[in-house]
Amino acid sequence: MSSMFDNATRAEFQQRIGSLTPNATRKWGRMSPQQVLCHLGDQLRVALGDIPTKPLAGPLRYSPFKEIVIGPLPWPRGAKSPPETWTTKPGEWERDKATLTELLERFGSRGSQQEWPDHPRFGSMTRDLWGRLTCKHFNHHLTQFSA
Repeated sequence: MSSMFDNATRAEFQQRIGSLTPNATRKWGRMSPQQVLCHLGDQLRVALGDIPTKPLAGPLRYSPFKEIVIGPLPWPRGAKSPPETWTTKPGEWERDKATLTELLERFGSRGSQQEWPDHPRFGSMTRDLWGRLTCKHFNHHLTQFSA
């Protein structure tokens, strides 16, 4: 499974982010392209420890459930995201897009980091889990807008 710590994988996602336009038509959901930029940026901020989180109760906090969801299962459309990933409000398109690409590079540069913040829904996370979750989450939303 792909990881956002792989340079080639991250470059592919950077290219997909670059192809996203403010007028892109969504295939499902209610988010606008700009809301997606901010939402994905907030997920990275959670992973980087910039946004504090509160644990959400549920089986996804435990093995093997989180590994199955982060691994082989398709990302469900309409799944509720933790409130922390809705912190940033859209501002100016190019600035929000640049912020996301900078956050993604910052995240990718921490591949050797040993300790990682907990995820609100998935609990304790390793480098490998964060790298795969980030790919899966980004792919879900960029595909949502054909990017």
